[in-house]
Formats: sequence, structure tokens, C-alpha cells
Amino acid sequence: MLAFSACKWDLWAIATRKTVEQRVRENLSGQPPAPGPVSVNPDSFRFAVFGDPQVVHDTVNNMARFRQDVAARGVDFFCALGDLTNDATADEVDSIKLDFDRVGIPYYATIGNHDLFQADGWERFKENYGPSCFPVVIADRIKLIFLDTADGTIGPTQFDWLESELEDSRFIKIVLTHYPIHDGETPIMWRIASSVERAKLQSLLAKYGVYAWCAGHIHAWRHAVVEGVNHFTCGTMAPGAPDYGTGKGYLLFTFAHDSLSWQRVVFQ
Repeated sequence: MLAFSACKWDLWAIATRKTVEQRVRENLSGQPPAPGPVSVNPDSFRFAVFGDPQVVHDTVNNMARFRQDVAARGVDFFCALGDLTNDATADEVDSIKLDFDRVGIPYYATIGNHDLFQADGWERFKENYGPSCFPVVIADRIKLIFLDTADGTIGPTQFDWLESELEDSRFIKIVLTHYPIHDGETPIMWRIASSVERAKLQSLLAKYGVYAWCAGHIHAWRHAVVEGVNHFTCGTMAPGAPDYGTGKGYLLFTFAHDSLSWQRVVFQ
């Protein structure tokens, strides 16, 4: 009980919230509508990916530093991989949305477990960012597939939808979500919970030649290649020390000359 005594979580909301299956069915019904593709130079563009701003009541995070950095690097848009706030309170939700808007470039977001820590967490997320799972094709070159893993699971409906999205061989494909599949020797709670789902996911990613699985959840950086698929824990914008290593920063993708490359950007 002491572990929860100072938090602002709505524990009843956590226990009774909509399941990932319910959220996904709602998403796929078209409500809310999925965001469309951003406008970029189809021959050369850049986008940044990071996890876990996890803003708390004091609104401290690394978004101001990020804003300066992406402006200097000519980044066209960014993707946030959930845990946008720590407790999903109204002031936290409004604060991080304002920080995202201040960056001055388009962005996409998917949901994390912390974003569901209030009774209205799911409704607030939809109002600000749209669905939690959706595809978007950028410049007819890259397909970004945003996945809802905020419960640490995928569910049958989302698996069927994911495979249908992966079957399209015309694009470079990247899956962006909150939970990692692979993260070395870290405990089970820090990745997709079910070993069956993890194996099925990896099989689909390899079968359809997915370029990368990009995740947050862990406030750190890690990269591994499994069966030709890049697995990234993308770094964090959260205040405080990273979970391990030098996790502050983000993952930067560059598309140029018909190919995609990546680099890690570290905040010292």
C-alpha cells in the first residue's frame, strides 16, 4: 500500500479500463479517425522517435532540448511511443500536449500504460492524439504502423490487423509501439508479457521483412538485430536518471537516395 500512497493514479480506473481488444476494435471502427501522412520531400526526409516523456506535475521534461535539436537537424516530424505523462492527470496531459505543439513540426503518438492511469485516460488520449493503433504511409516510401501495447499485450484483433498491414510489400515498414519484444536480460515486466505473443510477433516481423520495431517503456537505449529486424528501445524524454546507460535522447531516421538509415542522438 505504501508504494501507492503518494501517487495520483486512479487504481479503480486501472482495474476497470477498456482492454486492448476493446480499444483496438474502437480504433478500427474509424473513431477517432486516423491521422494522415505529413508532407515531406519524398526524396529526402528525417523523423525522430522517442519514448516516455512521462511528464509529472512539475511539467519537467526534455522537450525544450529536443525542440532545439530537431530544428538544427532539419527533422520533418516526430513519433512519441507512449507514457506521455506519469499519472495521466489533466494538467499533465495538457502540459505535454503544449510541449509537443511547441516543437513546431507534425507528430504522431501511440499510447503507454501510464497514459491509462486515470478513468478518462483513454478518452483524453483519443481527444489529443487520435487512435492508438493505425498505419500511415510517408511519401509513398515508408509505412509506419503504430501499435497499441499499453497493456503489455496485443490481442487477436490487433494481430489480424497487424498482419494485414505488414503484407504490403511496397514500403519500408516500421512498427512503433510502447513495449519492447526483446530487451536483453531485463525482467519479463519490461517487455510484451506473453512468450507466445512475442514469438508470433517476431515471426511476423521476419516473415514480412520489417525494418524495425521501435519501443519505449524502458527509460534507456538498446539496439539488437533479430532475424534481420532492428529492435530499438529508443531513449527517453523523461526527467530523472535513465533506467540504465545513457538513455536520454532519441532515435533519428533519415530517408535519402531510396534508402533508410538511423542514428542515435544522445543528450549529455
